Amino acid sequence: MRTPAEQFNEAVGRQMRAEIAAARSSIAAMARSVGIARSALDNYVTGKRAIPVPVVYAVCATLGIEPHVLVARAEERLDADGTTAIITPLRRTTDVATPRDNTREVAFESDERHDADTDDLYD
Repeated sequence: MRTPAEQFNEAVGRQMRAEIAAARSSIAAMARSVGIARSALDNYVTGKRAIPVPVVYAVCATLGIEPHVLVARAEERLDADGTTAIITPLRRTTDVATPRDNTREVAFESDERHDADTDDLYD
């Protein structure tokens, strides 16, 4: 029985092969473009070997798609195949403070009094 990781690797490989074909390229041509052996890329897209992340990035860059798009399509492939691999969704972290982190600041149109301005602390 294949592990969920092996099932996912195979799905990513199948999706990568489909993306290469959709770009009207071949495994051999893509391997030359990204600088790896054709047999290595063939082993990746057939699920015989685990796909290194740098290879995913190189192939995606050559195809002009984002790696997360390839992975999302591979997840859809798993769902469509009825495969039981469990994929843990990645939660995006926000790059801005949440509302609970908001503090009043002195700004040009602020209601804060001037004596609350921190610039006065550095005389």
